Amino acid sequence: MHYFIKDNKLHRYPVPKRCGVQFQKEILRDTIPHKVEQCIYCMRRWPEDDNKE
Repeated sequence: MHYFIKDNKLHRYPVPKRCGVQFQKEILRDTIPHKVEQCIYCMRRWPEDDNKE
């Protein structure tokens, strides 16, 4: 899984539909850095995530 930081928040790439942020050539990372706030829409588990096959 890849991540990127935008406006001091950590987001998942590709960005889930529920998150309104747009990826604009930020640096992609494969680790989660410390001291960065995590986007609740990208980094939390949601009920519809369990319905994916």
